[in-house]
Amino acid sequence: MTPHAPPGDGFEDLLARVPVTDAVRNDLRRRMTSPTRRYHGIAHLALLWRRHHEFGVGSAFVTEPWDTRIACAIAFHDAVYDPLRADNEAASAALWRAARPAMEEAAQDWVAGTIEATIDHLGALCPSGTAATDWAARLWVLDLDLTPIGEAPEEFAANTQRLREEFAHVPEAAWEAGRLGFLRRLAAAPRIYRSPRLAAAFEAAARANIARELAAAG
Repeated sequence: MTPHAPPGDGFEDLLARVPVTDAVRNDLRRRMTSPTRRYHGIAHLALLWRRHHEFGVGSAFVTEPWDTRIACAIAFHDAVYDPLRADNEAASAALWRAARPAMEEAAQDWVAGTIEATIDHLGALCPSGTAATDWAARLWVLDLDLTPIGEAPEEFAANTQRLREEFAHVPEAAWEAGRLGFLRRLAAAPRIYRSPRLAAAFEAAARANIARELAAAG
């Protein structure tokens, strides 16, 4: 199994790896470029795709069939994103299935399950009977999605502002309560990243960002 070349222009390279029709790609492109997506847009997907190849180099994850499966999970995991609804992950997985990708059923199920697991990255558990590689690949995608928490402080702050803009309808007190609650849960976790390569690259910076934010909140 030969690894693919590293991604070129990010989002468009990611879309090209997803075995769906052009109409489905156009629909996904339209969704991800909505002006309401301040954080959960094409830049986020392109970043995860680049990091998949950067940190996955030499691993099975960047060879087939995993490179394609992971591309699909990244591309569709935020396909439905509405801060006013609580079923975005399930709806995104349903949209993925409705796209009728040219993949075997087991692969489609893995992608759908990975999308659904993004509802709770830290709480995701290995389903009974899941193969070790299937579970490791799912954790890889979940951890990739959390790597922005380990950005440099300036980018972390910028991402926080982008998320706040997506939740502009939420009163400030409620926003802060939710944000700090999430950060406290991350701080209490034994490990934020369960994939060793991503933990080595992002765990320390993520914890520093979280500690700084919690200290500032008092």
